[in-house]
Amino acid sequence: MSWTLYCNKCGFRGGGGVYYPWCPRCGGPLEVSGSLPSYPRILGEGSTPLVFDSILGNIIGFKLDYLNPSGSFKDRGVSYSLQFARDLGYKCVVVDSSGNTAISTALYSSKLGLNSIVIVPSTAHPSKISLMEALGSRVIVAESRSEASKLAITYSTKCYHVSHLTSPIFIEGVKSIGRELVEFSKELIVILPVSSGSLLVGLYRGYIESGGKPRIIAVQASEASSLEKYIEPTVSIGGDSSKLADALVVKTPPRLEEMAKIVKETNGALVRVGDKAIKEALGEILKLGFIVEPSSAVVWAAYKALVDKLRGKDIVLILTGSGLKYAGELRRIAEN
Repeated sequence: MSWTLYCNKCGFRGGGGVYYPWCPRCGGPLEVSGSLPSYPRILGEGSTPLVFDSILGNIIGFKLDYLNPSGSFKDRGVSYSLQFARDLGYKCVVVDSSGNTAISTALYSSKLGLNSIVIVPSTAHPSKISLMEALGSRVIVAESRSEASKLAITYSTKCYHVSHLTSPIFIEGVKSIGRELVEFSKELIVILPVSSGSLLVGLYRGYIESGGKPRIIAVQASEASSLEKYIEPTVSIGGDSSKLADALVVKTPPRLEEMAKIVKETNGALVRVGDKAIKEALGEILKLGFIVEPSSAVVWAAYKALVDKLRGKDIVLILTGSGLKYAGELRRIAEN
């Protein structure tokens, strides 16, 4: 195994085999050169079902990544990252997250015998926090997402920082979803939720490296529509509030320029979705048989808004997070 981390932003290049969660010089996202190890699917993560239905005049696919072991696509990146951390000799891991990455980190830390510290903002859903604690993690609640990130830095000197926003190791694991999709079609329209960008970047890289050429439709919550800095939304629906999309809250993702470049170069689009549309979409997608969280329902809202422009295309919607983490609340959210 021979690899080195480097930064495209400032030119930093680390020593071979030395892990950094972000660029130690400028704080930017890192890339990796050289060969990374391959790891097994220790809890069956990845290879999630791709099911099809004829809806609104199109045959569309639903990639059920909410059926990963911890209930979200984040298992792909976390499983890889924590196996990587174990091989580097780390005994503890730390992550700052609004929920899904934290739950995944708690689960895989327990499986691999690592101690875990998860730092969440005060807006994190109580049921998610309860699950993290049940899995054995030490949970720290910070005032905000930015404060959670700052606090995590204090632990990263001794613990492996999962750093799903800036680490290429996390993205290496997420690439697997792109490799799975290209087996269905090498020219696919993919509609996916976008916040930190790890799913967007990982899926795209895995798809391209497997010989495909996707078209990416990025769906963002109206209060965290970071891509608007570079891309005019094709459509905005559901208003300016997006409190329901509590997994789509990153307003300044470190890889924003790359994210925008991917959407533009694939002839993709940006869809901005607010609470009114999320509620409606959640109620409808539950009736289609997919028990997802509100942040995943945004892709159904986007599909409906663009359906007339997508006739006759190979289309897949990525369903990223399980609604079972919101047990007892989905009906209230969907019907109010």
